[in-house]
Amino acid sequence: MTAGAPAASAWIATPAGPLHGTVAVPGDKSVSHRAIMLGAIAEGVTRIGGLP
Repeated sequence: MTAGAPAASAWIATPAGPLHGTVAVPGDKSVSHRAIMLGAIAEGVTRIGGLP
């Protein structure tokens, strides 16, 4: 370690709860495609509107 360099930190990641929410983005082909792909692998109901 060099002088003045910050010491390395240990990080421990713990699982969080499920993610819930609503996102409103402008309709766009690439955004729509990503929304469909993420909805396909998500658990539960996915609603996608405003597809171009």
